[in-house]
Amino acid sequence: MRFIHLSDLRLGYNAESGRRWEQDRSSEIFGTLKNIIKKAEEISCELLIISGELFSHQPVTTELENVNRLFLSIPGTEVVIVSGRSDMIRKNSPVLSFRWAPNVHYEICDGPVKLRLPRLGAVVYGISVYEHSGQGTGELARFISEDRDEELLIGIAAIWEPSEEKAREAFSGLGLSYVALGGRESHKELSDMLVYPGGPEPASMSDGGPHGIYIGDVSGASGRVVKLSFEPMASVTYMPLAININKATGAGELCALIRSEIERRGRNNIYRLRLFGGKDPEVSFDLSEITDTYRIAEVIDETEPQYDFNALYDEHPYDLLGYYINRIRRDKRELTELDRKAMYYGIDALLRTSGKDGGKER
Repeated sequence: MRFIHLSDLRLGYNAESGRRWEQDRSSEIFGTLKNIIKKAEEISCELLIISGELFSHQPVTTELENVNRLFLSIPGTEVVIVSGRSDMIRKNSPVLSFRWAPNVHYEICDGPVKLRLPRLGAVVYGISVYEHSGQGTGELARFISEDRDEELLIGIAAIWEPSEEKAREAFSGLGLSYVALGGRESHKELSDMLVYPGGPEPASMSDGGPHGIYIGDVSGASGRVVKLSFEPMASVTYMPLAININKATGAGELCALIRSEIERRGRNNIYRLRLFGGKDPEVSFDLSEITDTYRIAEVIDETEPQYDFNALYDEHPYDLLGYYINRIRRDKRELTELDRKAMYYGIDALLRTSGKDGGKER
């Protein structure tokens, strides 16, 4: 039996709310689900497992219909969905009365459930985090131990278990072919049959690394996973981008550097831009052309103005600026890195607050 395991897609979620590309991200996340469905068809997937948080909110009927149409396109694949904490399924949710395609099994419950899939000769045990039920891997494991079956056994837990050792201990010795965990942003294999797939799409700038799905094969003879692989599926990566500049770097050159790096790494990705190094204190950078063209979520300017301390002191020997320079230099032959930083930031603050006269009395 070939299966695909994913979780935490969170359709409708958008960490880029208010940004120029907000609507594009919503479409891209739905597009990733389309690509997963296409992959399921390509590899003749027999079981598609979604272990929690297909949606980021309580879905409305239109959203359910859009997703259901995708599942209808793969009638040979059994789709098992367990709602997660972020799905926020309430008593009046359209999910509860929605008519899914014959191959779709959407499980919402206050406790563990058992689902038979005769076409696959498999039994699926699942547990849903319904609001704040407090259900966990332990409850599911106890339920399975009390209800053993002779067919292929699949466990689905749409919750994040913070203790990896507890998760291993809960499901060991139960004869399960595979345990599909959910609720974790990044993918991780606790064993060859106990797996967090992470979200197929990154959710925020802190959510780095590859994102995708797991594809596996379960042997009908042994009931064990004989092949398991992670396949990246994300349409976007959140990327840090650091640009080192110097005193000779002009605005045009800086924009060209940024543009070149983004085009090389992928213009569709979302960037946190960090500028560092030394710059001419008389130069300011206008990056509006870059931020209007590319997906730059944040610009962090850590550049330091490269002042000529000797020239400034010669120009201001008797005012506040000259006094500040002299106090740091004192009789030192060479300034430490800390001295230089103090000099840079102090002079910059004095010039900004007192004007170019360096704080001369008038």
